[in-house]
Amino acid sequence: MKIVAAEGTHKKIGFELGRKLAEEIRYNISVQEQYVIAGGIEDRDINNYVESYVGFSDASSLKLMEGLSSGSNIPLKSILRFNALQDVLCPEECTTFAAVGNATSNGKAVLLKNRDTHGNYNFVGSRYFEHRAINVILALKTENGNVIVGVSTAGSTGLMMGLNKYGVASASNFGHILEISHLSSDQLHGISGRPQMMREALECSSAKEAVDLTLSKLTLTESPMKAPGILWFVDAGNIYVIESAFKQFAVQHITDGTASRSNHFLLLDQLNNEQAVSSICRKIRSEELLKKSLGSINREEMIEFSMDHKNGPSENSICRHSKDPNEAVTVSSAIMEIDSENAQKSKISIALGSPCWAWNNENGNCTFQMDQDISSIPQNFVDGSAYKEFIKAEAFQR
Repeated sequence: MKIVAAEGTHKKIGFELGRKLAEEIRYNISVQEQYVIAGGIEDRDINNYVESYVGFSDASSLKLMEGLSSGSNIPLKSILRFNALQDVLCPEECTTFAAVGNATSNGKAVLLKNRDTHGNYNFVGSRYFEHRAINVILALKTENGNVIVGVSTAGSTGLMMGLNKYGVASASNFGHILEISHLSSDQLHGISGRPQMMREALECSSAKEAVDLTLSKLTLTESPMKAPGILWFVDAGNIYVIESAFKQFAVQHITDGTASRSNHFLLLDQLNNEQAVSSICRKIRSEELLKKSLGSINREEMIEFSMDHKNGPSENSICRHSKDPNEAVTVSSAIMEIDSENAQKSKISIALGSPCWAWNNENGNCTFQMDQDISSIPQNFVDGSAYKEFIKAEAFQR
């Protein structure tokens, strides 16, 4: 796993990322094409899908993709195609927690996401480790002075979880209501773009502004997200959770309390796939942990949550492990702690690899305060050695 820092206009940021990650982007694009072939998706349908995706995207995202293309010497068409299809073909399974107000020990709102991904035995070579795909942690400083730090995938303009200098945090989960691992041509309709919406939301100065931006996209688009999902926006005084499935939406707003999600809807619960055992196990355990720690939740408590192995260690636990690359495991964790008095003192703590290993080793995690220099990331994160050292098939024994 790499961490990449860039600053300037969105196009310049994209150029720098493309220049630094050209090899990784090419490889990720080639792997995605294997999924396209396996799904039997026709180019005509993909072209229509990409066209809709472009119309759905903000100017900042399009400029980032133009820069990625220029910096990597990869055709813009390929960059657009990769971003348009990423979330639809490779949905993630994750667990997310948030707390605000009196639910916390120090008044600082906090958001945790454990990022869970599937691997593939075909993922081999120096650009992979243990048959799992390349990830990057993006550290961006835009020309207006905003700083965005989060976890992403090489070639993507989106984020899976992140924090900005205004003290706004975002994250997302896949909604387990249907299988979309092998889409046919007649099933390919509707926009996904969840990772991109996460990054675009971090250009906002409040969670409410981020919610309004996201809902305007979801409700005004003729065919909204193909992949059902859960979108999180948190600031010093608010937790917003948006559940979205095709043209159905629901929003939970909390100003004093907690929230959690696995890949299981709570508001649109009539849509859930009740055969998704892992989602149900992690949902129940998440609620247990939050209830037990109500009033004392902080960064340290969230670290404990992210390492929890009840019902496992397996696909059914919050910290997920497996020797089978085809099964989802936890590959990183991020905790965003928001300072209510000074947003730029807010912090994002990132653990690379299995959380139980990475949080228990100082070389496996780092904390970035939003007023720091974005080039200050430790070297073992920059070169990927932290991820390789701490992704484990077995649970850490304390």
